[in-house]
Amino acid sequence: MPEEDLETVQRELTGTRAERDALRRELGDLRAWLCIELGIGRAEPSRHESTDLGVATDAEIVGEVRRLRDELARCTSAEETDDRRWSGIDVLIMDGRRIHAVQAVRTEFGTSLQLAVDLLSERYTRLRRRYPDRFGESADTYWDGFRSF
Repeated sequence: MPEEDLETVQRELTGTRAERDALRRELGDLRAWLCIELGIGRAEPSRHESTDLGVATDAEIVGEVRRLRDELARCTSAEETDDRRWSGIDVLIMDGRRIHAVQAVRTEFGTSLQLAVDLLSERYTRLRRRYPDRFGESADTYWDGFRSF
């Protein structure tokens, strides 16, 4: 192999090794950052260590992400179930049928009268923020004559 070709190959090899080392550093930083964000690693990444003993393995990181995804799915499905339970009551709330809504809350959730009124108030606030234009009554008069419990 001519001398010139050997030098070219060595330069390319040196460049390739430098790129590989840069990618390894970036991957190490990414792993450390993921561990910190997921709460499974050390407090901060270190560029000075040759091995990251405090950083979880890729399998551990993926396992934690899967666990969080499953937990989110459970929370989402619970929220959807809760929304289904409220759907009929929401119509009563937005129509201004407060007494019927309190009765429906008591029936659906098996609560006391006072707790049903508190739940109705919380749901009203949430619905008013979410759908301000769907109410038959203004926010100023909605609770008139009702809050004497």
